Amino acid sequence: MPSLSSSDNEMEDWALMSMPSSVNTKMAAYKEGLYDPGSGEICTKYIPMSDSTVQRHLYYAYPCIKDPGIKEALLEPEEIKHFPLDGQELYLDLCEEMKVIPVRSFLRGLLGEVIDLKYYGVNPHGVRAMSIALTYNRYVRRIDLTSNYLSEDACYHLGQMLGDNVAVQELILSRCRIRAGGIKRLVVFFASRPLEELDLSYNELGDIGFEHLAQQILKGAVIKRLNLSYNDLSSEAASSFAAAIEGNNKTTHLDLSWNKMSSLKGVNEFLSYLSESEVLVNLNMSWNNLKISKILKKLLSVKTLRVLDLSNNKLDKIAAKTIANSLKTAKSLHTLDLSFNPFYGDDAFLVVSKLRNQNVKLVNLFMDNVEVNKKFIKERQEVLQLSFRKNCKITHGHVKHDYTLSSADIREIILKRMDYLTGHGSKKNRLDIALYFLQKIKNYDNLQPRQILRDMKLAGRPLDEDLVDGLTDIFPGPKLDKGGKTLDLAGVVEMIQRLWPDRKLPPTPEPEVAEPEVVVPEVKKNKKKK
Repeated sequence: MPSLSSSDNEMEDWALMSMPSSVNTKMAAYKEGLYDPGSGEICTKYIPMSDSTVQRHLYYAYPCIKDPGIKEALLEPEEIKHFPLDGQELYLDLCEEMKVIPVRSFLRGLLGEVIDLKYYGVNPHGVRAMSIALTYNRYVRRIDLTSNYLSEDACYHLGQMLGDNVAVQELILSRCRIRAGGIKRLVVFFASRPLEELDLSYNELGDIGFEHLAQQILKGAVIKRLNLSYNDLSSEAASSFAAAIEGNNKTTHLDLSWNKMSSLKGVNEFLSYLSESEVLVNLNMSWNNLKISKILKKLLSVKTLRVLDLSNNKLDKIAAKTIANSLKTAKSLHTLDLSFNPFYGDDAFLVVSKLRNQNVKLVNLFMDNVEVNKKFIKERQEVLQLSFRKNCKITHGHVKHDYTLSSADIREIILKRMDYLTGHGSKKNRLDIALYFLQKIKNYDNLQPRQILRDMKLAGRPLDEDLVDGLTDIFPGPKLDKGGKTLDLAGVVEMIQRLWPDRKLPPTPEPEVAEPEVVVPEVKKNKKKK
């Protein structure tokens, strides 16, 4: 294209100015002082420009600039991305947008029924992408996030997902440390959808955190299998639970073990409402320091109850009697665990004796670490030999033998100690203490302690003065005029004959009878005379 010269441009400007003002807008503006045609000289900065399709004078010939997308961004609606309902592509897109690493196990699990991420160490920031990907998923029924730390933000996104996704029926959040703040955001939509299983064990919910769950149950939330163990729940939580299940008692499996429900007021109220259930199958109340008794009669009357765990509590004799008398009303009870409770032998005997009744349907009776007596062992053997108890299992703790321990005889101890001290050692100085007292009783009825000490010292077997005084106190003789003690030798000898009946003094030889001497007269012999 030929370039336009400066003279041509100048002529055009003046030509325009000579046109009528009604036609020439520039002339009208020039007269008003709003337009200046300039000198007509080209600026030196345009000289180095290429002499190609771009005209040199940019006042009249501008290059064509393409729209980089401004009009589309401002005027057109944003393009909507469409993803399959399984959520795999959506999950990858969200991870790329959030700049988090995708979890391969989760990505694969989107096409199955179970997503197992326990002990995986899931990043709490990545839970948002997982929750959005699961929103419209219709395959996954169980999500296991055991031992993954979940922040309050992660619990919020899981709660939002549960509000839209009705396919997920089992949620395992054990050891996730969600605490009260997390449970508040998690259970927002529980009242509008049922759950088959919810595991919130080891999460330190406390009474405040449990209150949020109780409110959802009160509004109509249905959770068939609920695990709330290790959550520091006290009797206040039991009262809140009682108010929640008063009109919505649809839980079949309930685990409240390892909590602090020791007060009778809240626990009795809770168990009273729970006893009205028509679907309760399994109840675990172990490790709660329970001291309940009379309410057990109502609890055992639940027709559907099959497993009852009351181990590691403080159930007393009255509770054992209540349980024994109520077993016949427990029509479906299969397993009863009473282990580690302060029962005694007669209490355990009373419970096991009820199994003779064929109407009692109990199969497993666990009483580990419960001390029993021989009467219980005999009763247990006879019960297990019954034809309708062939599959029955009964456990127990230590067997207490029915005997009384005899107290130690101090007389025997002191005499054996003296016998040991005097009869052992070098053979040269050995002395038999039994024979010593047997010899003394021949000449004395009583003996002073100092005399015994002196005799032992002379024999080369000195005894401790306290030992001899102890013997004197056990076998006291009459006191001396000055108040001194004496030893009753008759009592000592009697005890010696009981301890060592074979020790006796050697027989004393009979004295020889002197025969009368016969005096024979001497016969003098006559000397022969020489």
